Amino acid sequence: MKTIENGSKEYSKLNEPGLSHLLADLLNLFGYRSTAETNNNGHVDVVVECAFGRHWKYLGECKIHDGYQHHVDGCQQLLGYCTGREPRAFCMDFFHKVGVFQKMAKLRADMDKKRPLKQKASGADHSIVGSFLTRHDHASGAVVEILHLGCSVPKP
Repeated sequence: MKTIENGSKEYSKLNEPGLSHLLADLLNLFGYRSTAETNNNGHVDVVVECAFGRHWKYLGECKIHDGYQHHVDGCQQLLGYCTGREPRAFCMDFFHKVGVFQKMAKLRADMDKKRPLKQKASGADHSIVGSFLTRHDHASGAVVEILHLGCSVPKP
């Protein structure tokens, strides 16, 4: 996220698929095996897989932030891509306006109040600034944890 935020003057010109491809490309540069727009029960924005050792898959949905409902809709898409075998997935919102940390705090408060998508409890803190975790009952019977991330790419 730091790389994207540090280049936000250029990256803010990208649309949602462009930002998804950028994220996947950067993850590949950092040693992960990542693809964008991969078919996994639909077109997942980003799939990160383990290249070595124990096999795991991390699915991600990227959205240009447009409020609470847009984010929840993205999380619903994400849970639909999950099979229940993925213990965690992520939903990253790209913010074109300033105040990403305050907006993510409000998003968390709204999710804690409304508990969408069978959210089990209030969100939990995460070590990444501007992010939080929620746990959701999945149709498979599993619980899927969603990491909610905010990335600042303000328009100049």
